[in-house]
Amino acid sequence: MTCNRIVILAAGRATRMRSSAAARPQHAQTTEALSRPKPMMRVGPNGEPMLQLILEQALRAGFTEATVVLTPSDTITPSFLAKWNEGVTGERMRLATAVQPEPKGTGHAVLCALEQDAVAQGEAFVLCNGDNLPTSRALAQLRIQPEGQALLAFDRAQLGLSAEKTFAFAVIESQKGKVRRIVEKPDEALVHQLAQQGSVRVSMNLFRLSPEWLLPRLQSLKPHPDRGEMELPAAVQAMVDDGLALEPCNVAEPVLDLTRLNDVASVQNAHAFLPGFELEVCASSPSDVQVAADAGAHRVELCAHWECGGLTPTESDVRMACAAGLPIHALIRCRAGHFVYTESEKELMTRQIEAVLKAGASRAVVGGLLENGQWDAALIQHWAQEFGAHRLVIHRAFDACSDWEGAAEHLAECGVRRILTSGGAPQAWDGQDRIKRLVEMGFDATVGSGVVPGQRAEWLKLGVNQFHASCRTQENVSTALFDGTVHRVDPERVRAWFAD
Repeated sequence: MTCNRIVILAAGRATRMRSSAAARPQHAQTTEALSRPKPMMRVGPNGEPMLQLILEQALRAGFTEATVVLTPSDTITPSFLAKWNEGVTGERMRLATAVQPEPKGTGHAVLCALEQDAVAQGEAFVLCNGDNLPTSRALAQLRIQPEGQALLAFDRAQLGLSAEKTFAFAVIESQKGKVRRIVEKPDEALVHQLAQQGSVRVSMNLFRLSPEWLLPRLQSLKPHPDRGEMELPAAVQAMVDDGLALEPCNVAEPVLDLTRLNDVASVQNAHAFLPGFELEVCASSPSDVQVAADAGAHRVELCAHWECGGLTPTESDVRMACAAGLPIHALIRCRAGHFVYTESEKELMTRQIEAVLKAGASRAVVGGLLENGQWDAALIQHWAQEFGAHRLVIHRAFDACSDWEGAAEHLAECGVRRILTSGGAPQAWDGQDRIKRLVEMGFDATVGSGVVPGQRAEWLKLGVNQFHASCRTQENVSTALFDGTVHRVDPERVRAWFAD
Protein backbone atom coordinates (compact mmCIF):
# COMPACT_ATOMS: atom_id res chain seq x y z
CA MET A 1 0.00 0.00 0.00
CA THR A 2 1.31 3.42 -0.89
CA CYS A 3 0.64 6.21 1.61
CA ASN A 4 0.26 9.86 0.67
CA ARG A 5 -2.31 11.10 3.22
CA ILE A 6 -1.82 12.31 6.77
CA VAL A 7 -4.93 12.73 8.93
CA ILE A 8 -4.48 15.22 11.78
CA LEU A 9 -6.89 15.18 14.71
CA ALA A 10 -7.47 18.83 15.67
CA ALA A 11 -10.96 18.62 17.19
CA GLY A 12 -10.03 17.76 20.77
CA ARG A 13 -11.56 19.62 23.70
CA ALA A 14 -8.12 20.51 25.18
CA THR A 15 -9.42 20.00 28.71
CA ARG A 16 -6.01 19.67 30.33
CA MET A 17 -4.57 22.62 28.42
CA ARG A 18 -7.46 24.90 29.38
CA SER A 19 -7.45 23.87 33.03
CA SER A 20 -3.69 24.44 33.29
CA ALA A 21 -4.10 27.84 31.61
CA ALA A 22 -6.93 28.87 33.92
CA ALA A 23 -4.66 28.15 36.88
CA ARG A 24 -1.93 30.45 35.50
CA PRO A 25 -3.60 33.68 34.36
CA GLN A 26 -0.30 35.59 34.17
CA HIS A 27 1.37 33.17 31.75
CA ALA A 28 2.19 34.69 28.36
CA GLN A 29 0.30 31.93 26.54
CA THR A 30 -2.80 31.82 28.74
CA THR A 31 -4.91 33.90 26.36
CA GLU A 32 -3.86 31.67 23.44
CA ALA A 33 -4.77 28.54 25.38
CA LEU A 34 -8.21 29.83 26.38
CA SER A 35 -9.22 31.47 23.10
CA ARG A 36 -7.82 29.25 20.32
CA PRO A 37 -8.00 25.55 19.45
CA LYS A 38 -4.94 23.88 20.93
CA PRO A 39 -3.38 22.98 17.55
CA MET A 40 -3.72 26.66 16.61
CA MET A 41 -1.80 27.96 19.63
CA ARG A 42 1.10 30.02 18.26
CA VAL A 43 3.90 28.19 19.99
CA GLY A 44 6.50 27.62 17.26
CA PRO A 45 10.00 29.12 17.26
CA ASN A 46 8.73 31.93 15.01
CA GLY A 47 5.18 32.11 16.31
CA GLU A 48 3.84 29.31 14.09
CA PRO A 49 0.77 27.46 15.33
CA MET A 50 1.35 23.84 16.33
CA LEU A 51 -0.71 22.68 13.35
CA GLN A 52 1.62 24.45 10.94
CA LEU A 53 4.63 22.71 12.46
CA ILE A 54 2.93 19.33 11.98
CA LEU A 55 1.97 20.09 8.38
CA GLU A 56 5.48 21.26 7.54
CA GLN A 57 6.92 18.09 9.05
CA ALA A 58 4.48 16.10 6.93
CA LEU A 59 5.68 17.91 3.79
CA ARG A 60 9.29 17.16 4.67
CA ALA A 61 8.34 13.52 5.21
CA GLY A 62 6.91 13.28 1.69
CA PHE A 63 3.18 13.50 2.34
CA THR A 64 1.26 15.13 -0.49
CA GLU A 65 -2.23 15.06 1.07
CA ALA A 66 -3.69 16.04 4.44
CA THR A 67 -7.08 15.90 6.12
CA VAL A 68 -7.54 18.00 9.26
CA VAL A 69 -10.43 17.11 11.59
CA LEU A 70 -12.08 20.15 13.18
CA THR A 71 -14.96 21.04 15.47
CA PRO A 72 -18.03 22.77 13.95
CA SER A 73 -17.35 25.92 15.99
CA ASP A 74 -13.75 26.33 14.81
CA THR A 75 -13.62 29.55 12.82
CA ILE A 76 -9.85 30.03 13.16
CA THR A 77 -8.32 26.93 11.58
CA PRO A 78 -10.01 26.87 8.15
CA SER A 79 -8.84 30.37 7.19
CA PHE A 80 -5.33 29.59 8.44
CA LEU A 81 -5.16 26.39 6.38
CA ALA A 82 -6.23 28.21 3.22
CA LYS A 83 -3.66 30.96 3.72
CA TRP A 84 -0.84 28.51 4.55
CA ASN A 85 -1.54 26.09 1.72
CA GLU A 86 -2.73 28.20 -1.19
CA GLY A 87 -0.11 30.44 -2.74
CA VAL A 88 -0.23 32.44 -5.95
CA THR A 89 1.67 29.64 -7.70
CA GLY A 90 -0.39 26.72 -6.40
CA GLU A 91 -0.98 24.52 -3.37
CA ARG A 92 1.70 23.02 -1.17
CA MET A 93 -0.36 19.82 -0.90
CA ARG A 94 -3.88 18.53 -1.40
CA LEU A 95 -5.50 19.69 1.85
CA ALA A 96 -9.07 19.21 3.09
CA THR A 97 -10.97 19.46 6.37
CA ALA A 98 -13.51 17.18 8.00
CA VAL A 99 -15.89 18.14 10.80
CA GLN A 100 -16.50 16.06 13.90
CA PRO A 101 -19.95 17.32 14.94
CA GLU A 102 -19.71 16.07 18.53
CA PRO A 103 -16.74 15.18 20.77
CA LYS A 104 -17.24 11.42 20.63
CA GLY A 105 -13.60 10.30 20.79
CA THR A 106 -10.68 9.61 18.48
CA GLY A 107 -12.32 6.66 16.74
CA HIS A 108 -15.29 8.82 15.81
CA ALA A 109 -12.96 11.62 14.64
CA VAL A 110 -11.14 9.24 12.29
CA LEU A 111 -14.46 7.90 11.04
CA CYS A 112 -15.54 11.47 10.20
CA ALA A 113 -12.28 12.04 8.30
CA LEU A 114 -12.57 8.87 6.22
CA GLU A 115 -16.25 9.36 5.42
CA GLN A 116 -15.97 13.05 4.54
CA ASP A 117 -12.63 12.89 2.69
CA ALA A 118 -12.11 9.37 1.44
CA VAL A 119 -8.61 7.98 0.93
CA ALA A 120 -7.97 6.53 -2.53
CA GLN A 121 -8.77 2.85 -2.82
CA GLY A 122 -5.84 0.61 -2.02
CA GLU A 123 -3.90 3.35 -0.23
CA ALA A 124 -3.09 3.76 3.45
CA PHE A 125 -3.08 6.89 5.60
CA VAL A 126 -1.07 8.04 8.60
CA LEU A 127 -2.80 9.35 11.70
CA CYS A 128 -1.32 12.07 13.93
CA ASN A 129 -2.67 13.93 16.96
CA GLY A 130 -2.86 17.69 16.62
CA ASP A 131 -0.81 18.20 19.77
CA ASN A 132 2.16 15.92 19.02
CA LEU A 133 5.10 16.86 16.79
CA PRO A 134 7.30 13.95 15.66
CA THR A 135 10.47 14.35 13.64
CA SER A 136 10.10 14.32 9.86
CA ARG A 137 12.40 11.27 9.74
CA ALA A 138 10.05 9.28 11.98
CA LEU A 139 7.04 10.35 9.91
CA ALA A 140 8.82 9.40 6.68
CA GLN A 141 9.68 5.97 8.07
CA LEU A 142 6.05 5.34 8.94
CA ARG A 143 4.85 6.61 5.56
CA ILE A 144 7.28 4.56 3.50
CA GLN A 145 8.76 1.53 5.18
CA PRO A 146 6.00 -0.84 6.25
CA GLU A 147 4.26 -2.96 3.62
CA GLY A 148 0.94 -2.86 5.44
CA GLN A 149 -0.40 -1.40 8.66
CA ALA A 150 1.98 -0.13 11.33
CA LEU A 151 2.47 2.23 14.21
CA LEU A 152 5.47 4.16 15.42
CA ALA A 153 6.81 2.30 18.44
CA PHE A 154 8.84 4.90 20.32
CA ASP A 155 11.65 3.97 22.67
CA ARG A 156 10.29 5.48 25.87
CA ALA A 157 13.76 6.46 27.07
CA GLN A 158 14.44 8.52 23.90
CA LEU A 159 11.26 10.58 23.73
CA GLY A 160 12.85 13.62 25.36
CA LEU A 161 9.81 14.13 27.60
CA SER A 162 9.46 14.12 31.36
CA ALA A 163 9.09 10.84 33.23
CA GLU A 164 5.64 11.97 34.38
CA LYS A 165 4.52 12.14 30.75
CA THR A 166 6.21 9.05 29.42
CA PHE A 167 5.04 6.80 32.23
CA ALA A 168 1.44 7.67 31.35
CA PHE A 169 1.72 6.64 27.69
CA ALA A 170 0.29 3.38 26.38
CA VAL A 171 2.87 0.62 25.97
CA ILE A 172 3.13 -1.77 23.04
CA GLU A 173 3.31 -5.53 23.41
CA SER A 174 4.74 -7.24 20.33
CA GLN A 175 5.21 -10.86 19.38
CA LYS A 176 7.12 -12.21 16.38
CA GLY A 177 7.40 -8.77 14.82
CA LYS A 178 3.70 -7.95 15.11
CA VAL A 179 1.78 -5.84 17.62
CA ARG A 180 -0.16 -8.03 20.03
CA ARG A 181 -1.86 -5.28 22.00
CA ILE A 182 -1.56 -1.63 23.02
CA VAL A 183 -2.03 -1.25 26.76
CA GLU A 184 -3.41 2.03 28.07
CA LYS A 185 -2.33 2.98 31.61
CA PRO A 186 0.03 -0.02 32.01
CA ASP A 187 0.88 -1.27 35.50
CA GLU A 188 4.44 -1.49 36.81
CA ALA A 189 4.59 -5.26 36.45
CA LEU A 190 3.92 -5.10 32.70
CA VAL A 191 6.41 -2.28 32.17
CA HIS A 192 9.07 -4.25 34.09
CA GLN A 193 8.35 -7.32 31.96
CA LEU A 194 8.75 -5.33 28.74
CA ALA A 195 11.94 -3.72 30.03
CA GLN A 196 13.42 -7.17 30.60
CA GLN A 197 12.82 -7.93 26.92
CA GLY A 198 14.50 -4.73 25.68
CA SER A 199 13.38 -1.13 25.20
CA VAL A 200 9.94 -0.21 26.49
CA ARG A 201 8.01 0.86 23.39
CA VAL A 202 5.16 3.34 23.67
CA SER A 203 2.42 4.52 21.35
CA MET A 204 1.86 8.20 20.53
CA ASN A 205 -1.15 7.36 18.34
CA LEU A 206 0.94 7.63 15.17
CA PHE A 207 -0.53 4.88 13.00
CA ARG A 208 -0.37 3.84 9.36
CA LEU A 209 -3.73 2.24 8.63
CA SER A 210 -5.80 0.80 5.82
CA PRO A 211 -9.25 2.41 5.46
CA GLU A 212 -10.53 -0.81 3.91
CA TRP A 213 -9.75 -2.73 7.11
CA LEU A 214 -10.33 0.03 9.64
CA LEU A 215 -13.67 1.47 8.49
CA PRO A 216 -15.82 -1.57 9.35
CA ARG A 217 -14.34 -1.61 12.88
CA LEU A 218 -14.94 2.12 13.31
CA GLN A 219 -18.52 1.84 12.08
CA SER A 220 -19.27 -0.91 14.60
CA LEU A 221 -17.33 0.70 17.47
CA LYS A 222 -19.17 0.98 20.78
CA PRO A 223 -18.64 3.85 23.25
CA HIS A 224 -16.27 3.16 26.14
CA PRO A 225 -18.34 2.09 29.17
CA ASP A 226 -16.77 4.71 31.46
CA ARG A 227 -15.75 7.58 29.20
CA GLY A 228 -18.56 7.24 26.68
CA GLU A 229 -16.22 7.83 23.74
CA MET A 230 -15.55 5.79 20.61
CA GLU A 231 -11.81 5.26 20.96
CA LEU A 232 -9.46 4.46 18.11
CA PRO A 233 -7.27 1.98 20.07
CA ALA A 234 -10.34 -0.25 20.48
CA ALA A 235 -10.88 -0.36 16.72
CA VAL A 236 -7.19 -1.05 16.12
CA GLN A 237 -7.23 -3.83 18.69
CA ALA A 238 -10.28 -5.33 16.99
CA MET A 239 -8.30 -5.52 13.74
CA VAL A 240 -5.37 -7.19 15.50
CA ASP A 241 -7.70 -9.68 17.21
CA ASP A 242 -9.20 -10.49 13.81
CA GLY A 243 -5.75 -11.42 12.51
CA LEU A 244 -4.97 -8.25 10.54
CA ALA A 245 -1.30 -7.51 11.10
CA LEU A 246 -0.02 -4.28 12.67
CA GLU A 247 3.75 -3.88 12.57
CA PRO A 248 5.75 -1.91 15.14
CA CYS A 249 7.97 0.60 13.35
CA ASN A 250 10.63 0.98 16.03
CA VAL A 251 12.19 4.43 16.37
CA ALA A 252 14.44 6.08 18.93
CA GLU A 253 13.32 9.65 18.26
CA PRO A 254 12.10 12.57 20.36
CA VAL A 255 8.55 13.90 20.18
CA LEU A 256 7.20 17.29 21.20
CA ASP A 257 3.97 17.13 23.19
CA LEU A 258 1.58 20.04 23.79
CA THR A 259 -0.75 18.85 26.54
CA ARG A 260 -0.49 21.54 29.20
CA LEU A 261 0.66 25.14 29.37
CA ASN A 262 4.12 24.25 30.69
CA ASP A 263 4.79 22.33 27.45
CA VAL A 264 4.88 25.55 25.41
CA ALA A 265 8.53 26.32 26.18
CA SER A 266 9.78 23.02 24.74
CA VAL A 267 7.85 23.58 21.50
CA GLN A 268 9.19 27.12 21.17
CA ASN A 269 12.72 25.68 21.32
CA ALA A 270 11.99 23.13 18.58
CA HIS A 271 14.78 24.25 16.24
CA ALA A 272 16.19 20.72 15.96
CA PHE A 273 12.80 19.48 14.76
CA LEU A 274 12.54 22.10 12.03
CA PRO A 275 15.81 22.33 10.10
CA GLY A 276 16.53 25.69 8.53
CA PHE A 277 17.19 24.12 5.13
CA GLU A 278 16.49 20.96 3.16
CA LEU A 279 19.15 19.00 1.31
CA GLU A 280 18.09 16.95 -1.71
CA VAL A 281 20.76 14.53 -2.93
CA CYS A 282 20.75 13.30 -6.51
CA ALA A 283 20.86 9.50 -6.28
CA SER A 284 21.01 6.95 -9.10
CA SER A 285 20.56 3.70 -7.19
CA PRO A 286 18.89 2.40 -4.02
CA SER A 287 22.33 2.10 -2.43
CA ASP A 288 22.99 5.78 -3.17
CA VAL A 289 19.73 6.61 -1.43
CA GLN A 290 20.70 4.62 1.66
CA VAL A 291 24.08 6.37 1.81
CA ALA A 292 22.38 9.76 1.53
CA ALA A 293 19.87 8.85 4.24
CA ASP A 294 22.53 7.60 6.65
CA ALA A 295 24.56 10.78 6.11
CA GLY A 296 21.61 13.06 6.96
CA ALA A 297 20.01 14.07 3.63
CA HIS A 298 16.39 15.16 3.87
CA ARG A 299 15.19 13.72 0.53
CA VAL A 300 16.54 12.45 -2.79
CA GLU A 301 15.94 12.94 -6.45
CA LEU A 302 16.20 9.42 -7.86
CA CYS A 303 17.26 8.81 -11.44
CA ALA A 304 18.98 6.16 -13.51
CA HIS A 305 22.13 6.77 -15.57
CA TRP A 306 23.28 9.90 -13.77
CA GLU A 307 26.26 10.21 -16.09
CA CYS A 308 24.04 11.28 -19.03
CA GLY A 309 22.05 13.74 -16.94
CA GLY A 310 19.67 11.17 -15.50
CA LEU A 311 16.83 9.04 -16.86
CA THR A 312 13.62 7.67 -15.35
CA PRO A 313 14.40 5.10 -12.62
CA THR A 314 12.77 1.68 -12.68
CA GLU A 315 9.81 0.90 -10.43
CA SER A 316 11.92 -1.65 -8.56
CA ASP A 317 14.56 1.00 -7.88
CA VAL A 318 11.89 3.34 -6.50
CA ARG A 319 10.48 0.61 -4.22
CA MET A 320 13.92 -0.37 -2.94
CA ALA A 321 14.93 3.28 -2.48
CA CYS A 322 11.84 3.90 -0.36
CA ALA A 323 13.19 1.45 2.21
CA ALA A 324 15.76 4.09 3.23
CA GLY A 325 12.91 6.13 4.74
CA LEU A 326 13.43 9.32 2.72
CA PRO A 327 10.94 11.05 0.41
CA ILE A 328 11.71 10.17 -3.20
CA HIS A 329 11.37 12.63 -6.06
CA ALA A 330 11.63 10.51 -9.22
CA LEU A 331 13.09 12.05 -12.37
CA ILE A 332 10.98 11.50 -15.49
CA ARG A 333 13.12 11.59 -18.63
CA CYS A 334 12.66 8.79 -21.13
CA ARG A 335 15.96 9.26 -22.97
CA ALA A 336 19.15 11.27 -22.98
CA GLY A 337 19.48 14.47 -24.99
CA HIS A 338 17.16 17.40 -25.59
CA PHE A 339 13.77 18.06 -23.95
CA VAL A 340 11.66 18.13 -27.13
CA TYR A 341 9.57 14.97 -27.04
CA THR A 342 7.51 13.09 -29.60
CA GLU A 343 3.91 12.13 -28.88
CA SER A 344 4.94 8.53 -28.19
CA GLU A 345 7.65 9.71 -25.80
CA LYS A 346 5.12 11.90 -23.98
CA GLU A 347 2.79 8.93 -23.59
CA LEU A 348 5.68 6.82 -22.31
CA MET A 349 6.59 9.45 -19.71
CA THR A 350 2.95 9.75 -18.64
CA ARG A 351 2.95 6.05 -17.86
CA GLN A 352 6.34 6.41 -16.13
CA ILE A 353 4.91 9.11 -13.82
CA GLU A 354 2.01 6.83 -13.00
CA ALA A 355 4.40 3.96 -12.27
CA VAL A 356 6.84 5.81 -10.00
CA LEU A 357 4.05 7.39 -7.96
CA LYS A 358 2.42 3.99 -7.53
CA ALA A 359 5.78 2.54 -6.50
CA GLY A 360 6.05 5.04 -3.63
CA ALA A 361 7.66 8.22 -4.98
CA SER A 362 6.23 11.39 -3.45
CA ARG A 363 6.64 13.49 -6.56
CA ALA A 364 7.67 13.28 -10.20
CA VAL A 365 10.32 15.65 -11.59
CA VAL A 366 9.27 16.70 -15.10
CA GLY A 367 9.71 19.19 -17.93
CA GLY A 368 9.47 19.60 -21.69
CA LEU A 369 10.06 22.07 -24.52
CA LEU A 370 8.72 22.75 -27.99
CA GLU A 371 10.92 22.78 -31.08
CA ASN A 372 11.14 26.59 -31.01
CA GLY A 373 12.51 26.52 -27.45
CA GLN A 374 9.24 27.57 -25.85
CA TRP A 375 7.80 25.81 -22.81
CA ASP A 376 5.61 22.78 -23.61
CA ALA A 377 2.63 24.18 -21.72
CA ALA A 378 0.13 21.60 -22.98
CA LEU A 379 2.27 18.69 -21.76
CA ILE A 380 2.75 20.08 -18.25
CA GLN A 381 -0.91 21.04 -17.98
CA HIS A 382 -1.89 17.51 -18.97
CA TRP A 383 0.32 16.01 -16.27
CA ALA A 384 -0.90 18.50 -13.67
CA GLN A 385 -4.51 17.57 -14.41
CA GLU A 386 -3.85 13.84 -14.42
CA PHE A 387 -1.58 13.54 -11.38
CA GLY A 388 -2.11 16.77 -9.42
CA ALA A 389 0.05 19.87 -9.71
CA HIS A 390 1.20 19.41 -6.11
CA ARG A 391 2.89 16.13 -7.11
CA LEU A 392 5.06 17.67 -9.83
CA VAL A 393 8.49 19.27 -9.63
CA ILE A 394 9.83 21.09 -12.70
CA HIS A 395 13.38 20.15 -13.67
CA ARG A 396 16.01 22.10 -15.56
CA ALA A 397 14.23 22.00 -18.89
CA PHE A 398 12.86 25.21 -17.37
CA ASP A 399 16.40 26.67 -17.44
CA ALA A 400 16.75 25.76 -21.12
CA CYS A 401 13.47 27.46 -22.06
CA SER A 402 13.71 30.48 -24.38
CA ASP A 403 11.04 32.36 -22.38
CA TRP A 404 11.39 31.53 -18.71
CA GLU A 405 9.01 34.26 -17.57
CA GLY A 406 6.26 32.95 -19.83
CA ALA A 407 6.98 29.43 -18.57
CA ALA A 408 6.75 30.64 -14.96
CA GLU A 409 3.41 32.31 -15.65
CA HIS A 410 2.09 29.09 -17.13
CA LEU A 411 3.28 27.01 -14.18
CA ALA A 412 1.51 29.40 -11.80
CA GLU A 413 -1.67 29.03 -13.83
CA CYS A 414 -1.36 25.23 -13.63
CA GLY A 415 -0.67 25.37 -9.88
CA VAL A 416 2.84 23.89 -10.08
CA ARG A 417 4.92 25.66 -7.46
CA ARG A 418 8.06 23.47 -7.11
CA ILE A 419 10.99 24.19 -9.44
CA LEU A 420 14.51 22.77 -9.52
CA THR A 421 16.62 25.48 -11.16
CA SER A 422 20.04 27.00 -11.65
CA GLY A 423 18.48 30.31 -12.63
CA GLY A 424 19.29 29.62 -16.28
CA ALA A 425 23.05 29.73 -15.66
CA PRO A 426 25.57 26.84 -15.79
CA GLN A 427 26.19 27.49 -12.09
CA ALA A 428 23.30 28.45 -9.82
CA TRP A 429 25.43 31.05 -8.06
CA ASP A 430 25.47 33.01 -11.34
CA GLY A 431 21.70 32.70 -11.73
CA GLN A 432 20.82 34.38 -8.43
CA ASP A 433 18.81 37.22 -9.93
CA ARG A 434 16.40 34.90 -11.72
CA ILE A 435 16.14 32.57 -8.72
CA LYS A 436 15.39 35.49 -6.43
CA ARG A 437 12.66 36.59 -8.83
CA LEU A 438 11.12 33.09 -8.83
CA VAL A 439 11.03 33.10 -5.04
CA GLU A 440 9.36 36.52 -5.08
CA MET A 441 6.78 35.12 -7.50
CA GLY A 442 5.89 32.47 -4.92
CA PHE A 443 7.67 29.39 -6.25
CA ASP A 444 9.32 26.82 -4.00
CA ALA A 445 12.74 26.94 -5.64
CA THR A 446 15.31 24.22 -5.09
CA VAL A 447 18.68 25.44 -6.37
CA GLY A 448 20.99 23.04 -8.15
CA SER A 449 24.16 22.99 -10.27
CA GLY A 450 27.43 23.77 -8.55
CA VAL A 451 25.76 24.50 -5.22
CA VAL A 452 28.13 23.94 -2.27
CA PRO A 453 27.71 24.12 1.51
CA GLY A 454 29.74 27.32 1.81
CA GLN A 455 27.06 29.22 -0.15
CA ARG A 456 24.21 28.14 2.12
CA ALA A 457 24.07 31.25 4.32
CA GLU A 458 23.93 33.58 1.32
CA TRP A 459 21.19 31.52 -0.33
CA LEU A 460 19.15 31.62 2.86
CA LYS A 461 19.34 35.43 2.81
CA LEU A 462 17.75 35.31 -0.65
CA GLY A 463 14.86 33.21 0.66
CA VAL A 464 16.14 29.90 -0.75
CA ASN A 465 16.25 27.02 1.73
CA GLN A 466 16.19 23.95 -0.54
CA PHE A 467 19.38 22.69 -2.14
CA HIS A 468 20.05 20.00 -4.74
CA ALA A 469 23.53 18.45 -4.78
CA SER A 470 25.07 15.37 -6.37
CA CYS A 471 27.58 14.84 -3.53
CA ARG A 472 29.46 12.33 -5.70
CA THR A 473 32.96 10.93 -5.93
CA GLN A 474 34.30 9.35 -9.11
CA GLU A 475 35.74 5.86 -8.86
CA ASN A 476 37.66 4.13 -11.66
CA VAL A 477 37.32 0.37 -11.59
CA SER A 478 39.48 -1.68 -13.93
CA THR A 479 37.26 -3.87 -16.10
CA ALA A 480 37.47 -5.54 -19.48
CA LEU A 481 35.39 -4.35 -22.45
CA PHE A 482 33.40 -1.68 -20.58
CA ASP A 483 34.07 1.70 -18.97
CA GLY A 484 34.38 0.91 -15.28
CA THR A 485 33.94 4.51 -14.10
CA VAL A 486 31.26 4.94 -11.45
CA HIS A 487 30.05 8.02 -9.58
CA ARG A 488 28.69 7.07 -6.16
CA VAL A 489 27.15 9.33 -3.53
CA ASP A 490 29.89 10.18 -1.04
CA PRO A 491 28.67 10.26 2.57
CA GLU A 492 31.34 12.78 3.56
CA ARG A 493 30.11 15.22 0.91
CA VAL A 494 26.59 14.85 2.24
CA ARG A 495 27.73 15.37 5.85
CA ALA A 496 29.62 18.51 4.80
CA TRP A 497 26.24 20.23 4.43
CA PHE A 498 25.57 19.78 8.13
CA ALA A 499 28.98 20.83 9.47
CA ASP A 500 28.83 24.13 11.35
